[in-house]
Amino acid sequence: MLHDDVEAFYGSDTIVVGMSFLIDPLLLLVCGAFIVWLHNRLLHRVARRAKAFLAALALITFWVIAGSMYLNLGWFDWVWQWIGQAASGRDFMINSGLFNFEYVTTAGFIDTVALILFLLYPVWLYCGIFLGYFLFGRHERQTGIVGLL
Repeated sequence: MLHDDVEAFYGSDTIVVGMSFLIDPLLLLVCGAFIVWLHNRLLHRVARRAKAFLAALALITFWVIAGSMYLNLGWFDWVWQWIGQAASGRDFMINSGLFNFEYVTTAGFIDTVALILFLLYPVWLYCGIFLGYFLFGRHERQTGIVGLL
């Protein structure tokens, strides 16, 4: 069911395609695995700390984009408008087009849950790096489980 203001803005026949807090953990897992692959295959010759730099860059990128959308900052309006139909960036981040949680006045429980989710981003990225170690090996000379296939 669409929110009334979303329905008024986009029309009643729109298909809600949402992501946000629901898809960010998966994207962080994929980013972590990709960082390991990229480091082991290409960047290990360039810099030993490239993996840490890429992980920090990924986290900062996710925090800036998702945080800006959650705070309804204008420069990322195009992201939530392009990806899914929502009334605001905060609505997009919280409800993902699937839920009907309050997104206008979120002080209290919803903001606390959102803060916890934002603080879990490094955990998801670390899990992705660990998955990358399993798939591609911990060092450039290792092949991981992918090398066995």
